[in-house]
Order: sequence, then C-alpha cells, then structure tokens
Amino acid sequence: MNITKESTGNLTAEIKIEISQNDYQNKINKQLKDYQQKANVPGFRVGKVPFGMVQKMYGKAVKIDEINKTISEELDKYIKENNLNLLGQPVFNEDKNQIEDWENQNDFVFSFDIATQPEINIDLSAISVDYQKIIADDKTIDIFVKDIQKRHGHAHSHDVADENDIIHADAEELDETGNVKENGVKSIVNFAIEKIVDSDIKTSIIGLKKEDYFDINFAKALGSEHDASHVLNVEHEAEGLGSTYRIKATEISHLHEAELNEELFEKVYPGQEIKTEADLRNKVKEEAENYYVRESDQKLMGDVIGKLIEETTVEFPVEFLKKWLLDMNQGKITAEQIDKDYDSYEKSLKWQLIENSLITNNGIAVAESDIRQYIKDVYLGQYFPKAENDEQEKRLDSVVDTIMKNQKEVKRIYDEMYDKQLIEVFKQKINTTVKEINFEDFVKLVGHNHHH
Repeated sequence: MNITKESTGNLTAEIKIEISQNDYQNKINKQLKDYQQKANVPGFRVGKVPFGMVQKMYGKAVKIDEINKTISEELDKYIKENNLNLLGQPVFNEDKNQIEDWENQNDFVFSFDIATQPEINIDLSAISVDYQKIIADDKTIDIFVKDIQKRHGHAHSHDVADENDIIHADAEELDETGNVKENGVKSIVNFAIEKIVDSDIKTSIIGLKKEDYFDINFAKALGSEHDASHVLNVEHEAEGLGSTYRIKATEISHLHEAELNEELFEKVYPGQEIKTEADLRNKVKEEAENYYVRESDQKLMGDVIGKLIEETTVEFPVEFLKKWLLDMNQGKITAEQIDKDYDSYEKSLKWQLIENSLITNNGIAVAESDIRQYIKDVYLGQYFPKAENDEQEKRLDSVVDTIMKNQKEVKRIYDEMYDKQLIEVFKQKINTTVKEINFEDFVKLVGHNHHH
C-alpha cells in the first residue's frame, strides 16, 4: 500500500493510492469462505459447494467490492491523519482509473482529486449596518389594549341584531336557483356585523332575530373570498367561496369589553402594581417591544450575512467544485445546469465557510445538554411545573427523550440556538447604528407581511 499526494493547483491536489494483492487478498478469501457456507447451488448441500466454484461465481464481484472498501478506508484514514481540511469530498478521477481487467490484474493505482478549504479572514469590526429598533407607538399600544379588553370581556345574548353584535349561525350553500345545494358547503359560522363592508347587506342584517333565516354572500359582504374562507372555516382556495349561503341565526351576542380599571389590571398583570391606564400602557409598550426584539435581530442577522458574503473575498477552485457537484448529483443534474447555477452554489458554500469560521473563532457551541434544557424551558415550561423531586425529573426526562428522537425538530432547535449565539457575537462586534422605527414601517422595510 502506498499513498502519495501531489498538488495540482492553488487549493487542489491529487491523492494516489497504490494497492497490491496482499493488501486485499485475505479479505477476499474470508468473504468467499462466508459465501461457501451459505451458497445455494443445485446438486450440492448448503455449505458443501467446492471453493473453486464459489470463486468462479462470486470471485470478481467480491474482489471489486473488497478493493473499493479498502480504498475508501485508506483514503479516509489518510485525510484524517494529515488533517486535510477538505472542501467538498474527494472526487474519483474517472479518466485515470480505467481498469481493463479486474479478474487478472492484481496491482492497482487509484487517483482522487481533492480541494482544501480556502483561507478566510473575517473582520467583523469592519462591518457596518443599521439596527432597526422597533418602537411600540400609540397606535400599536391601542390595538394591544383593545385586545386585552376583548379577551377579558363578557358576551351577552340579544334578541335582535344590532350593528355591534356577533351572529352565530348554521350556514348552507345555495345553488344558482336559490335552493340548498346537494353536497354543498355546510358550516357553523360566527361573524361580527361591524366587519361587513357592503352597506346594503349590513343594513338588511340589522334587526335579524334569533331563529331567523337570511341569505348572504360572504365574499361580497366581507369584501373578499379570503375573508369569507375564514368565516366559513374552509381552505382559502375552496369551492363555494363566492356562493350565497342560507343562514339560520342560532344566537346573537354582544361582546362587552372589560372596563379599564384596577380589577382588570390586576387580572392581566397580577402583583405588578398597575394602578392607572398610563401604567398599563407603559407595561404593554415594554412587552410589545420585547416581543419585537426577535424581529429586529432576524433582520440584523440577514443584513450582516448579506454584507459578509459580499465583502469577504474567497478564492474557490471553480473547476474542482463543478466536478464535485456533478459527481454528487450524478444523473440528477447536467454540467450545463451546474454552469448556469454555479454562482448560487458558490454563494451558499461561501456562507458555510464564513459561518464555520465564525463558530470556531468565537467559541460558539451547542451541546446536547443545551438542547435538552431548551426543550424543558421552552416546550415543557408551559405544561409542567419545575420538577420538585427525582420522580418528576425522571418523567420530564422521558418526555425530553421522546422529543429528542424527532431529528427534524432537534435540528431546528440546534439552528435556532446557533443563530442566537451568532446574533450576540454580531451585536458585540459589528458597528450598528440604531434606528428607531414603528412596526408598520418595519414590515414595509422588510417587504413582507408578518402574521401575528
């Protein structure tokens, strides 16, 4: 066995593995003996097939197999022992490894192309970005306060519908002729009269009594099929969203919002000494702004990553990478497609290298125990009280064990915890200019809607 490495470029090299018969022959004999024990050949009892026959039947396949295994083990060992920091994986060099005669040839030379990771120098202090600090303005606080009043309000039944009421009803889809449609949509609906945008429909539904029937087109009444789908509890694209429905009012109720008084404040924020509406608004502001920090941090992270990718120069061995991508996705992608999409491959590879370098140089690590703790705090914290004794601790741990088996979820938590540490590093080391902004403008800035 002989392994040599020869440079073929700035970051690329060729590894040659020379292998002779005594490197693999014992393994072949062992494997064939194994086959001899199990081979099922007509005319022979199992285990009594002559070795020569087994060799004839399986020899070539076993030889190829064992040589491949030996090569791959030796290559791995060589890479580890020499601390080669590879980019991608070794690529088997098709052109140099044309073997004419597996059966009679005993000495082989295999070559692999490799690339090592380029040097990366990242200076976080040279990165400057804006940090959007989201401020809860009066309008936002009004919405939050209103929400608290509604959540703690109480409903009150009415006999006759008024414009501040909510209608609870059974709804059935009608056909074009105004009869109940066979196999049409049937649903239990609740809707607020104040949400009706079509003024004619609104006027005609005021005065509706319990048990009354009424025909209504929800898409027209509410102004969109999207809103109609929410009232009808069906998919956004479902059939029948534009239809007219016959509804039977089962109840008409009015939500009385809770009054803003000390009793409410104590209920919402027990023991926090909130005495006045101004105290409440301050508390709500503080909570909202804490909640927004995550949004601001995500934006910061995205902006910094963009800058790092843009401003870090990395020399990549382009030809090797294209070969490796083709090798990795054999049969799935053509060389033309790789050429076309090469830039985006390189970009994501570049970010991987930058991220690895940041993780190593800033001592970022997530241990399994951190993940278990996260599951206890975030997932189970809301359902289970803190464990008081060993018995409860054991129960808690078995729940955590179950969640740990879900690889997708564990990976998601892993990524979230890495990101959190990365964001902290960014906040400490890059230059940020804090810009105050309200949530509405922030959403416009990010350019997509966040659903709460």
